[in-house]
Amino acid sequence: MKKNILLLFLFYLFTLQTNAQDGYTYTLIDNGAYSYTIAARPNASASNFATLVQSYGFTIILSDGITASISSSLGSAANATFFDGNNVAQPTIDGYLITETLGSVIALPAPVNGIDSPMVTIQVHGTPTSGSIYVLANNSTLATSVTPLKSFMQADMIDDSMFIFTNVVDPNASALSGTTTYNFSTLDIEEKELSTFSMLPNPASSIVKVEVPENFSDFQIKLFDSLGKQILVNVSEENTFDVTSLSAGMYIVSITSEGEKITRKLIVK
Repeated sequence: MKKNILLLFLFYLFTLQTNAQDGYTYTLIDNGAYSYTIAARPNASASNFATLVQSYGFTIILSDGITASISSSLGSAANATFFDGNNVAQPTIDGYLITETLGSVIALPAPVNGIDSPMVTIQVHGTPTSGSIYVLANNSTLATSVTPLKSFMQADMIDDSMFIFTNVVDPNASALSGTTTYNFSTLDIEEKELSTFSMLPNPASSIVKVEVPENFSDFQIKLFDSLGKQILVNVSEENTFDVTSLSAGMYIVSITSEGEKITRKLIVK
């Protein structure tokens, strides 16, 4: 009996270690025209189970005097709570605590696919030529002293026939990856041009056209379903593809050029 209990305990510890690496960080994507998307990036994982998200949140920091608003979000109902930097002893900044509790869970692509999932897109007001925008790190002085500002994601990442939602964003690490800061005065021109790709129409029911800068030549367009499975589509020389045969729902379009990858959410109706 004792031997069986010991074996069960060891198996439990092994399971915890196996799943310890599973989780998410946040990254910041420049869409061009002062639009920015905060995306959830899965940690390297072999899990092919779609992540079920219940709620999430993070904090965006802007230089003092620069404002922004939400233009879209995962569940279309995210809230942005503004706070003045003077109230947190940092007069050179302002910020927004962005959170969303979903009415019903939404599935993100399985972590094994390594796909960034757009969570919230914000629009910076005006055309600032100085200052910056960044995602607040969980291990920063500000987030450590004002813990409600820490990023999180309540999600179920374990394929066990149960719905158990836990925070899958590390509260003690930075919880960030990739590019997480943009300086309005020193944005890299090539990176900014890549990020300006768009799709029309969106939502779509037939032909979708991907718009890219005229001087772009070496790039690849791919389409994925909400679980991260690539959907094979024929992309024409005019950068169009047909979604007529696809089921209604959310898809991810990615464009890759010289190592840079940008993703956009496409709704098929």
